[in-house]
Amino acid sequence: MILPHFSYYSVGLLACSALVTLPAKAQSGDRTNDDDIVVTAERPRGSVVTDVPPIAELSAADVASYGVSSVADLLGELTSQTSSNRGRGSGRPIVLINGQRTSGFREIRDLPPEAIRNVQIFPEELALQYGFRPDQRVINFILKANFTGFSAEAEYGVPTRGAQGQTELESTLTRIGKNSRLNINVEYQNKTAITEAERDIIQDSAGDAVNLGAVRTLNAPSENLEWNATYSRTFENGSALSLNGGYIFDKSRDLLGFASGNLDVPGDVDPLFRYFTQFGPLGRTVETNTIQAGAALNGRLSSWRYALSTDYVREKIATSTDNGGGIGAVQTAINTGAADPFAMDFGNLLAPPITNQARATSGTWESLATLSGTALTLPSGSVTTTLRAGYNRQDLDSREESAGLTTLSNLQRDDFNAGLNIDIPLADENIDVLEALGKLSINGNIGYSELSDFGGLLEFGFGLNWEPLDGLTLTASAIGEEAAPTIQQLGNPIIITPNVTTFDFSNGSTVLTSITTGGNLDLPAETRRDIKLAANYRPKWFDNLTLLAEYNRNNSQNVASSFPLLTEEIEAAFPDRVTRDSTGQLLAIDRRPVNYSNVRSKSVRYGLEFSKRFGQRRGRGRPSGADRGRGANRPSGTARSLPSDQRAQDGTNRPQDATARTERSAARAARPRGGRGAGRGRGGRGGRWRVSAYHTIRLDERILIRPDVEELDLLNGSAIGSDGGEPRHKFELVGGWFNNGIGFRFRGEHETATRVTGGLTGSDLRFSDLTTLNFRAFVNLDNRGKLTQKLKFLKGSRIALRIDNLFDDIQDVRDANGLVPLRYQPGFIDPVGRYIEISFRKRF
Repeated sequence: MILPHFSYYSVGLLACSALVTLPAKAQSGDRTNDDDIVVTAERPRGSVVTDVPPIAELSAADVASYGVSSVADLLGELTSQTSSNRGRGSGRPIVLINGQRTSGFREIRDLPPEAIRNVQIFPEELALQYGFRPDQRVINFILKANFTGFSAEAEYGVPTRGAQGQTELESTLTRIGKNSRLNINVEYQNKTAITEAERDIIQDSAGDAVNLGAVRTLNAPSENLEWNATYSRTFENGSALSLNGGYIFDKSRDLLGFASGNLDVPGDVDPLFRYFTQFGPLGRTVETNTIQAGAALNGRLSSWRYALSTDYVREKIATSTDNGGGIGAVQTAINTGAADPFAMDFGNLLAPPITNQARATSGTWESLATLSGTALTLPSGSVTTTLRAGYNRQDLDSREESAGLTTLSNLQRDDFNAGLNIDIPLADENIDVLEALGKLSINGNIGYSELSDFGGLLEFGFGLNWEPLDGLTLTASAIGEEAAPTIQQLGNPIIITPNVTTFDFSNGSTVLTSITTGGNLDLPAETRRDIKLAANYRPKWFDNLTLLAEYNRNNSQNVASSFPLLTEEIEAAFPDRVTRDSTGQLLAIDRRPVNYSNVRSKSVRYGLEFSKRFGQRRGRGRPSGADRGRGANRPSGTARSLPSDQRAQDGTNRPQDATARTERSAARAARPRGGRGAGRGRGGRGGRWRVSAYHTIRLDERILIRPDVEELDLLNGSAIGSDGGEPRHKFELVGGWFNNGIGFRFRGEHETATRVTGGLTGSDLRFSDLTTLNFRAFVNLDNRGKLTQKLKFLKGSRIALRIDNLFDDIQDVRDANGLVPLRYQPGFIDPVGRYIEISFRKRF
């Protein structure tokens, strides 16, 4: 276990000292003017109880304006708001239902948008309150109290360049009652193949002779079937139990071309490279079966909230890969003159392909218990605490059969973990002496995990939240943790794939190589240190405008990573992973995971989000900018503290008798934006449009493989991925318009050009900038006049058109001579290109 740097402990100790020096008086420390009229409002049902302000909120009408079919689709549209920008690509946010933790994303992903009343998106700091590390944002879905619906959807799409077709069928049943929720979803998807011939991939002379492109797939044909079901029940004591189960079947088959080899021809100096078509093309089949189950229990113990969750996933992956047979007998016959080296059929002389089998069965069981509540009350507010404890177990059994040899592997990992999260308010606007500071709070977390295969691992973090001005929120956070490599990185079975198109930087040529993948048992534990600074400003003088800015610094040691792009500098660092023949021809690469000594990055991201509504009657929307004071930036229903003599008998912060009517009025005012009319009908009253724009600047991206190797600078010529180095600038533009059942949305991204330096003797590559624009339009037929009256079947229907990569922009890659390497032909970089899909969805 590596101890955190002393400076991290110093800041943590300073925060604890601040807590000790504050007067720990509870009710008696609250001060208010006797003439003040204090108004509190009930939080809307299902809201998150927190002082952390949401980044964004959506009403039912806002959700309808996205024209999506499920929560999973909605999250895809909200990526710019829900993705954590801590520089580690943490991916999907933590999801809550009605302010309560779930057993996992499966529990909510298939819910239809019509069942959603509100959506709240919170920054990473709120994750602490639910027992998670602050490296994922939190999104809370508030569901309607009563909803019943059944829907079916059919989709079909093709690239404009032809070939691959994609069909998807899906049906969903949802019932939400006063105390129960049921959701069942079934989905089937089928994709056809894209071959190299269908994308005009240029082959070498040997490949042209056998029409190799027709038997090599760029995108494999696949079938996928998913079933997912969730049932939830709320009991009389307020506790809620949810159960979830699912099954996934997935199968794909790649074509890998023909077996190949070098033959020595009598009288020729150079060997003859050729393909053997006698046994047909080689192939690889991958079949995956996944069973999933989860449960969650949420409730209260006095004033404390508890949550128990467990999730189990069992996955079985079977991979069959064909490799060419031996050609020794063929060579012997050629040497004696008994065989023609250019023959199409060698009979029994050519050995048949060898099929290698790999089986991997993994099981993951995760369980977590949390207890959250108020530890004590200070004059500045309540100190909230979350205690967590959990047990995780992972096992991986693999079996590999290759060339008559069988290799077995079995890995297991037990993980006992516990932690403490705390949020301490230091200043509040209602405290006269601290009013000039605004709202100020600090938070911290510490956790420990005992892993059966890596020993003890420590995690810790602390942060600050400050609202110095109306609408302006400043946050700062630091995270430190130790993380073990995944059990798959350690123990995946060894798979050798032949005939993989690879660019050889040393020779500046494109070759076919054998690629080895699998696990690496020598990977160590990783140490991470992250810092994030952020500002969020919602000016009251400009309604519906949000300005955001973030700075991230990441520093990691002993990082487990997939094998990087084979440049000269990578080959020099990992010479034992590369196989060449006597002439320097690249034959094979071992791409099993490797370890980096140090990885560090710095980035800045800033942008804005703006939305506008039109066609609505006054009084239905949110308060105008003049009506939104400091309190408007709190979550709905948040109120200033009441003096002890005005508190309700149950100890809650609610006024008694004389202020009850005022409380009810405030609760009505705290209803979600859009008013009562926002949730009516299919799409809500009036129209709306929104736009968001972001710019990310990467300041530093460096990797140190080990101390005796030159550092990789991914912004200046180095690369670890086949798509080049890291672009210094990335621009994002997302927008949409919706009115009277018709809507469209677009998402655009632009990344600047990069280059990869081949070294002193190698070939440099330049990767062009890339602009991608995705477009989606839809129409709800219920809003189109009398159409559904004439055609009853169309009632409750929606037709949507989706176009991905509207401009069909594909990255252009050139070498030092301005030529496109065979490995970087457009068909290899993006086989699909522009993609058009039409869908029909009906609600019954």
